[in-house]
Amino acid sequence: MTEPEEEQYLCKLYKDEDCRFVNFINKTGRPVRLTSKLQMVNYANQTWRSTTILQPASSHLWRFLGDQHNRSLYSLSLLPDPYKLALNNTYSWTVEYLDTDENSDIFIGSQIRTLDLQRLEEIGPGETVQIDIQRYDQRPCSLLDLALDTISMRRDVRSEKISNLEIPQTLRSKLTQLLSDYSDFRGLRLVPCDRCGEVHY
Repeated sequence: MTEPEEEQYLCKLYKDEDCRFVNFINKTGRPVRLTSKLQMVNYANQTWRSTTILQPASSHLWRFLGDQHNRSLYSLSLLPDPYKLALNNTYSWTVEYLDTDENSDIFIGSQIRTLDLQRLEEIGPGETVQIDIQRYDQRPCSLLDLALDTISMRRDVRSEKISNLEIPQTLRSKLTQLLSDYSDFRGLRLVPCDRCGEVHY
């Protein structure tokens, strides 16, 4: 009798106790896109990016691999970035609203829109640093934005349904625009890993 094949998990390739973590918390009240950028000093023309989307009032645990992971550049798009590699080069996160009409600035930590890893205190093995993402003006979102976001993020909402709603044309246009802006979010299936409980991208 053939034994069942063992499932392959990327998270088996690193140990939790050797990793560093940055926990981002979305306090803006609206969906945001968080993108990292790694640029190597000796490879100025090459960059590596990773992106995740945070729902309102949600968090995302950004993992860095520990000191023992001195892997080749070929693994940068496959595994979390090694912490020392990121720290010794140029590494930053940029945050933006999914709503392309939203023009208010966002604080990521103490910075506007972009935060450099080098601005943080050095993170030790197994340690976690918390970074808040919040509106620059500190004011709560309008009830209209919250209502339109709730409708637009539902996967069963289609443009045909919006055109049939008995609402002002300006609201129909806004909902149609949000459906387009939130298409990446609506297509995501954020299923936690069976082994470690994290969402792998």
